[in-house]
Amino acid sequence: MDVIFYFAISLLIATVFCYVIFLVKNNMIRADIQAETVKLETVGTKLQKDHEKEVIQYQTKINTFSNLLKNHSFASNAFAFLQMQTMPNIWFKQFSLDERNRTVQLSGEADDLDAFSRQVAAFEKNVYVEKMATVNSSLGGTARVSFNISLTLKESIFSYIFNQKYGLNKASVSTTTEETPSAEIQPITGQTENKPTTTTPGTQPSTTPASETVTTTVKSSEKLIMSFKFSLNPEVIGVLDQTKHTIALTVPYGTNIKNLTPVVSVSPKATVSPASGVSQTFTSPVSYRVTAEDGTVQNYVVTVTVAAPPVVTTEETSQPGTNVMLILTLVGTAIAIIAAISLFIWKTVKQKKQV
Repeated sequence: MDVIFYFAISLLIATVFCYVIFLVKNNMIRADIQAETVKLETVGTKLQKDHEKEVIQYQTKINTFSNLLKNHSFASNAFAFLQMQTMPNIWFKQFSLDERNRTVQLSGEADDLDAFSRQVAAFEKNVYVEKMATVNSSLGGTARVSFNISLTLKESIFSYIFNQKYGLNKASVSTTTEETPSAEIQPITGQTENKPTTTTPGTQPSTTPASETVTTTVKSSEKLIMSFKFSLNPEVIGVLDQTKHTIALTVPYGTNIKNLTPVVSVSPKATVSPASGVSQTFTSPVSYRVTAEDGTVQNYVVTVTVAAPPVVTTEETSQPGTNVMLILTLVGTAIAIIAAISLFIWKTVKQKKQV
């Protein structure tokens, strides 16, 4: 009975030590999982994370809008009108269409008052806008101009049948002034047609042009850099300040900034120098010049910063063999204790037999 008792005690102690080893190993695995989770959360810069969130939000809105269009049998030409009339640096957030009253309620944001004024001017000069009832603007918390616009459009916009008379195209929706049709001159009844007259030498016949058409082309003055990015892994997108005309980018640690190829997007009909796709050295600020169609220019200063080296945590410095050595030490200690208890039991039983 004494042998069975001491054996049970030894087995209990071994079980306790095995449980302790299991807990230690479990905690180690949890620590490794937590460390890997932290690494995953720190992948990419803060700007890239913000862009990822914006992309997800836009994707959700696109999916919602796609589902909305699928549930409608017809689409008004007002959507095409709004698409063609939206100026650069204007973002519409809400769109309310009342076809019966031919009104459109628009809410959105503009980069600055200059962009907002250009948008209002485009609506006022458009031949499809009958009137602008309400225009409100305020400076939002994001340093952008928030605005609300109420438009009353002409009836032809709301025709669901696309034809040559009411169909929208870039020529008809663009900001132009209406032209009056040229009048046809008909001969008056009872009068004879004008006959060519003979002029005397030394005199010039008087000529009166029947009609004259003057076409004036207004060249665009837009000269903005719309986007500036590096096609790295991950992609680095610049932060544009349209007020100070600066662009800031932060590239990952170890990037060679002596040979970077940017992708630059500018306003329609504008050009940029140096051109997009041309490699540059960004060890110091680089100036980019944007030239509008009308010849006016705007300079942008591009600054590239290299991110700090990643911080090496204690989990990363620990070698894989450390965990194995700790487990082997605990197992060896448990075996030594069990052997000592077994030896004590053997000696006790031997002494009892001698007695």
